[in-house]
This record gives sequence, structure tokens and C-alpha cells, in this order.
Amino acid sequence: MKKVFFILLSTTIAFTAFAQEKYFDRNQLPQLDQEIIDSSDYSYEKITVKTDSIIPVQTQRVRGLKDTEKEKLINDQYRPLIIDRDNYLVDGHHRLDGIKELGIKNVRVLKIDSSIEEISNYFSDYRDNTPTFVPNNEARVGNEVTANESSIVNSSVEEIVVTGTIATLINAVDKQRAADNIISVVDSDALGNFPDTTAAEAIRRLSGISVENDQGEGRYVTIRGLSSDLNSVAVNGASLVAPENGRSVLMDGLPTELLDSITVSKTLTPEMDADSIGGRVEFNTKKPSDIKDTLFKVKLASKFGEYNSDSAPNFSLNYGAPINDTYSHIVGLTYSSKYITAFNNETGYGWENGLMNDDFEMRYYDVKRERFGFSYDIDGYIDDETRIFASFLWNQYDDAETRFKDEYGKIKLDEALINGMTTSRIRHDAESRRRYETRTLGAINLGIETTYEDWFITLRSSSSFAEEDDTDNSDITFRNYMKKGPGGTFDWSNPKRPYFTPDDASLIEPSEMEFDAFEMWENVSDDKENAFQIDAEKEFDFGILKMGAKYRGRRKEVDDYIIAYEWDKVMSDFDLVTGADIDWFFSNQFFATHATPEATYGMRDLIDQMEVDFEDAISRDFVTDEDVTALYLQNTFTSDNAVIIAGARYEKTKMRSTAFDQDGEPTSAKKDYSFFSPSVTVKYFLNEEWQLRGAIWRGLSRPGFKETAPKLELKVKSEDISGSYGNPELEPYEADNFDLSLEYYGEGMTFASIGIFRKNIDNAIYPTIQKTKTINGISFNDGVETWINAQDSHVNGLELNFQYGWENGTYIATNLTFTDSESNFQFNDDQVFTTPFRKLADEAANISIGYDKGPWDIRLAGNYRSEYLDWLADEEGDIDSVSVDNSRFVDSHMQFDLTAKYKVNDRFTVKVEAINIGNRPEFYYWGNPSQLSQYDIYGKTYSIGFSYNL
Repeated sequence: MKKVFFILLSTTIAFTAFAQEKYFDRNQLPQLDQEIIDSSDYSYEKITVKTDSIIPVQTQRVRGLKDTEKEKLINDQYRPLIIDRDNYLVDGHHRLDGIKELGIKNVRVLKIDSSIEEISNYFSDYRDNTPTFVPNNEARVGNEVTANESSIVNSSVEEIVVTGTIATLINAVDKQRAADNIISVVDSDALGNFPDTTAAEAIRRLSGISVENDQGEGRYVTIRGLSSDLNSVAVNGASLVAPENGRSVLMDGLPTELLDSITVSKTLTPEMDADSIGGRVEFNTKKPSDIKDTLFKVKLASKFGEYNSDSAPNFSLNYGAPINDTYSHIVGLTYSSKYITAFNNETGYGWENGLMNDDFEMRYYDVKRERFGFSYDIDGYIDDETRIFASFLWNQYDDAETRFKDEYGKIKLDEALINGMTTSRIRHDAESRRRYETRTLGAINLGIETTYEDWFITLRSSSSFAEEDDTDNSDITFRNYMKKGPGGTFDWSNPKRPYFTPDDASLIEPSEMEFDAFEMWENVSDDKENAFQIDAEKEFDFGILKMGAKYRGRRKEVDDYIIAYEWDKVMSDFDLVTGADIDWFFSNQFFATHATPEATYGMRDLIDQMEVDFEDAISRDFVTDEDVTALYLQNTFTSDNAVIIAGARYEKTKMRSTAFDQDGEPTSAKKDYSFFSPSVTVKYFLNEEWQLRGAIWRGLSRPGFKETAPKLELKVKSEDISGSYGNPELEPYEADNFDLSLEYYGEGMTFASIGIFRKNIDNAIYPTIQKTKTINGISFNDGVETWINAQDSHVNGLELNFQYGWENGTYIATNLTFTDSESNFQFNDDQVFTTPFRKLADEAANISIGYDKGPWDIRLAGNYRSEYLDWLADEEGDIDSVSVDNSRFVDSHMQFDLTAKYKVNDRFTVKVEAINIGNRPEFYYWGNPSQLSQYDIYGKTYSIGFSYNL
């Protein structure tokens, strides 16, 4: 094999030497652009030619590409190469090197009707005068910038703008091929259109990606089976923070209309933040300086659901244009709405010996969900070597929710039945909730890129913010408790749809349902992060050396308030709604009467007639400050057939947190730790179509904020101490990672790959109940609800990708991911317990089958993930031992979505969409599928709309 390879290599070198009959020193060639040639006597053609047809003539070639240069080549934002009449390269050897390295098949050129010798002599005054890389919406002479025309073709050659799903797949593969690390990309077409409308739905199509749903919509992104709190999310380089109490960033509120591309990095290099053992999701908006002409795009659509036929409008607008000769800008506006009706069955924590031992609930949700988005980007080249930029992204997500909960609790076993049981007592609760919730997230980026004494320097300052505001919340519960019976019968012949039959029908009579409590919540969770970083890179003989430093200061603040009132009333004193009024979905069940949403929210005006039952203003509150400082050093070495990135990153973390105990006394905790992460990433070119990639790297994921906040609820009874406590002593997840992939890049969208990965993870974090545990100086001996670190975990995985398109417009894109994992725990009695890694699905798959040719663009997309462990629990009756049977699992899920677009003309396109075609539910269970935890059904969603662009 080595001999064959040597022969092929020698033949290639010999052929290349024979082909290059002309040689020029680097300083002998002029540096030209279109404006310079226009001012001369020469004529030329603007054409696109095969990359391999161009003949380089330099003996001193520039090696290596900066990230910004790669980006311009990939996005077709480079100055055309200049060749003579025989295809000898006059100007653009650096660009040609990069184009070949990135595997770009065709290249834009200006072909001058003369020989290279004559051209060089004529333009001898233009040696070393023009920068190698200039955006193609600008032409420069010296330091002057003019808004000159820069089309890739002349009047005799029509510019082809490629749009549609196939274009997005081709663009994504091109970017993946060009990257040095292992990534997956969701890209837009030439008009900035994505196949999907939200970021979560778009990312769902990538290999190794699955999405956790909420109310039937994708919300949290799981990478290679690792949950969303183990991944980091950024927009234009600025880390996004989370509106909720943890670290998981919401994806369902971010519309793709504001984005240009989405990149998921599955391996990390030293220049990247280390806090993602799963991966890093990077959202990128379009660079204004990339705009050739005025950008204008508007979309209108309307959505409606299977169980709610109300029409929900959706709108987006994008506008961009040069402001003057230096600056360009882009602005984006979006509004979307959706009506959601959902039906739900739940049982409380755990089952015992295959029987319910807590409660059974039926829930009805009626939600109006609105999203508002705004983005603004501006940048400009203030001279040949300096670019300044600023970007702003803001997104707001509003939920107006009505929820009815019909609950049967205080179950006491009377007789076990086949697929059921009788209870000797029962408590019936009818709860109505009206809630208005707002979630906001955003990011601001300011920066400058410049060159100083051959160093390419980037300075960036960013600020990200997120907030969850749940201050407008009203909840009323009516109760009838037959403590001494009679009870009733539970039947779970269908474990996803159990039902209860009371022995006494008065259990659910409104006149027998006493006013139990009216609650008002005022909850605000606020998260802010400010960051500053500096990066510097320079080309040396040994490669491109890059170094940098970064500071991130983050504060998570939670203010959680609840007050409850009691009143001498019964349900029949208020306006009511029945199960028939809401058209309850499950035919075998009876859904009882509830207070109307208007009556529930109207209680806020009647609290002066009630008495306060209890008030809690501080027990859930906490403030956590987290400071991270980082240094890194890396070198990128590029040879003819390989790119090697080697280096290391060091991060120092300081955490300070304050909260309260059950008596209102302040509590505090702190923890400092450091993390060192060396890495080596290799990309090896086997030939023009085949690449081999490998990486050895380290990553960490910091504990969640609510997990480490010292919130304390202490219960002391004689010598027994129990309660709940955050665990500030938690160690961060730390992972040693190995990745290897073999990739094939063919013509057009053709792509195939196979990859393996392994993660050895220390300190995985699980919620649990422990019999004995000492936390932050407090020793519990009778049980504590908290979080713990596992001893060690491992994840092994295999990824397969394939996509192919036929000339008739049909195509297929599919991927599969298989993982195997486990976590080991060791408790005080040296007992070792092994469980699957939390929130990791063993199997994930995507398939898209479509047709994209002429005016039609049709895609059927399917997404599958297998079951996974949601959270770890203990036997409620014996908290000394951990039990998989009482741990909560999420069942497998398969969903199909259909999208069809028809292009009426170059400007106007009609689009229809059907989401969750098979009306697939979400199902959670305790231990095994016969023990219901939660079952949700949402129905299908339809959309019809159009887009218009200039």
C-alpha cells in the first residue's frame, strides 16, 4: 500500500512539474483587481472555471489560512482570481491554495486576453499594492474604497442564485468540509432561507442531535445523547445564558429568519470555550459586508393546530444594504404565534410493587404562544486591514396558559387487581391555573479585527442576558377528601390512559368541592454575562500560531415568591367549565368540572375577602456569581495533505452563592476550581474526495445553578435530621474525549461519513435522595433530597451520515447515531450502583426525502430517538437503596414533518407545512412502560404562507 501511495505521489509531482512550464518569483507578479484592469488597455472576461484548470506559477507560495479568509472563500466573498489567456495564474495564489484546500470545485476569475509575461510587465507598478482578501462588494485602490460593481459574471453570463433545500445541504457540506474540527452545519440558501422555521427544529435534522419537546415543540438540544445542560450555545461568538434556573438554553423561541447558519461543534480546539462536553451550538447572523446589493425579504404565514383551529399569524422582515462606502448593515424583525391545545395524563413519584402509590392526574392545556425577535448587525472596513463590527440579537417568548388539573390522590391500597387496584380512600382536587409568562434572551457583540506587525488581532466585548418572568400567575384549587372512604377503582389496562371510577359520585360534585387554596406566584429568574476576549494569530514557518485570553463574569439571580389564601367557599359559587366544554380527548376518562380561567384570574381582585394561609418570599431565592478566566495557545500546521491543530486551554472558575434556610436566615457557599485541557485535532486529505479527521480533547460542564445554590430546608425530629439542600460541593463534569471520522465528499450534495467517539466522564451529576449525606457542613442522617456526583461514566458512540441527490431533483439525507453508556455510583456503605447516563438516548436517527427542482421544493423529514433516563430516584419507602424501577424514563419518539414550497417566480414563493404528521405523543414512565409517569398528546400543526424577496 505504501509503495502504491509513493508511486501515485511521485507521478502527481512529476505531472505537476511538467505542467508548470513557467515560473515567477512572488515579487515579480503584480497584485491586481478589476478596477485596476478597467483603467488599462486590456480586455477580459468574467467567468467561472474549474479550479484544476488554473496553472500556478509561483515558487514561493503562502501557506495556511486565517479563519476569516476561510470564511470568505466558503461564502464566495473573495476577489476573483486573475489569469492570462492560457490559464496561467497572475494574481491570487494564496486564494487558490485556500480554494484547493477547501475542496471548492469552481472558481471565479478575470481572464485577460494576453500572456502572463506581458501582463506582468505592463502592471509592474502594482506589485504589493492590493490586499489579498477584499469583500466582493468593495473595490480598493491603495486605501480608497469605492462602492464598485463586483458581480461574478459579465453581461453575457447570467448570475445563478441557488436556492432551495438542496442548496442548504450543499452549503452545509461545503462548510463542514472546510472546517478543521468535527462539526455539523445547518445552512441557509442563497436567499437566507432555512428548511425549518425555528432553531430547535433546524438542528434536529443533524447527525447525533435530538431535541427535548415542550408542548409538542422542540425546546432543548441534545448532542450525541448528552443533555442540553452539558452543551454551550453562542450567537456570533457570545455565549447565550438561560432564562430558567439552570444552564439549558431555550431553542424554541429563536427563529431561523434572524440567522444565516447554525454550526454544531462536536470537538473543541483550544480557542473555544471548554464548557461543553456534549458540543457547542453556534448561531451566526449574516455579515453585512457580505451583501452585494440591497437585501429585502418578507415572509407571512398562518398556523393552526389539530385541536385548536384558531389562526395564528407569523411574520418576518429582513433588510440590509450598504450605508456608505465603508459600512453596511442588516436588520431583522420577526413575530410568530401559535395556539396549542394539549391533553395529559400523569402519576406522581414512583410506583410500589407495580401499583400506584401517590396520585393520578388528568391535565388540559390551552396555550397562546407568541415570539418577538429583533436583530441588527453593522460592520465595515475602515481601512485595508481593519474591520469593526457590532451585532445585537433580542428575542422574547410569551406564554398565556390556561391549565385545568383533575387529580386523585391520597391513594391507599385496598385490593390489587389485574391491571388495576381499588383504594379505600381518595382525595379529589380540581385545580385551575391562569398564567402569563415571559422569557427573554439576547446578546450584544462589539469588536474589531486588525493587523499589527503581521499579527492578526481580534478584540471582542460581549454581553448576553436572559430573563424568565412569571409574575402574573393565578392558581385555585377545590378539594373533596373522603379520608375514611368510600374510595374507588383505578384501571390501567391501557397504561398510557388510566382512568378512575369513584364509588361515590359526590366526590366530584361542585357543591361538595371546598375552596382549598388560591395561590399567586411572582417568580423572576435573571441571568447576565459580560465577556471580553483578545485573540492574536501570526504565520510562522512552523504554522499559524494563535493565542488569546478571555474573561467571563456571570450572575444568576432567582426571586421566587408565593402567597396562598383560604376562603369559606365551594366550587359551585363560581363560574365553571366542564370536560364536555373543553372536548376532553381521552374517551375512557371523565374530566371533572373546574373554575373558568376568567374566574381564576379574577380572584386577584378578591383577595381582600380572603385570609392568608401561608407566604413564602425567600426559601427559593438565590444569587450565584461565577467568574471564569481563560488562557489558550494553539498552533495550526498545514502541509500538502494535512492540517494539525495542537495546543491547550486553561480555565479558572470562581463560584459564590447565597440563599436562605427555612427560617429566613442567609446561607452561603463558595467553590474555586481550575481546568486544563490539552487537545490535538488532525484533518488528513487522503485524496480530493476523502478526508480523515481525528481529535483528542478535554471538556467540562459546570454544575447547574439551582443544584449548587445553598437553599436549605431542614427538618429536625429528635436526633433525626432530614430535608433538602443544594450541593455547592458538586464537582464539574470533566470529560476526556476521542473522535475519529472518515468522510467522503462527492459532486454537489453527495456526502458520506462514518465516525466513532468515546467520552470518559468524571463527576456526572444526578438528582437523588440520600439516606446519609454531609453537605456544606450539615450532616443529614434521615434523608436529604439533593444532587450527587457519580464516580465515573463513559459514553461510546458511532455516527453514520449519507446524502445523495439525483439529476431529476430527488434527494435523500440520512444519519444515525448509536451510543452505549453507563454511570457508576458508590454510596456510604460501599454499595456500587450502575445506571444509564442521564438523558442519553442509545439511538438517534434522521431522514429527509425530498424533491427540489424547478418551482417545487418538497421535503418529508423524520426524526427518531430511543428511550433514555430522565432522572434518578430512590425507593420512597427505603431511601438507603437506589432503584431503576422508580427512576423516570422517557420513551422512544418518532416524528414526521412535511414541507412543500412552490416558487411562483424569482421573488415570490408559497409554502405549506405539516408538523407531527402522525400525531405522535410524548410518553414518560417509572421504571418500565407499564408504570405511567406522563403522557402528552398535542396533535398536528399546519402552516401556510408566502415569502417575497427583492
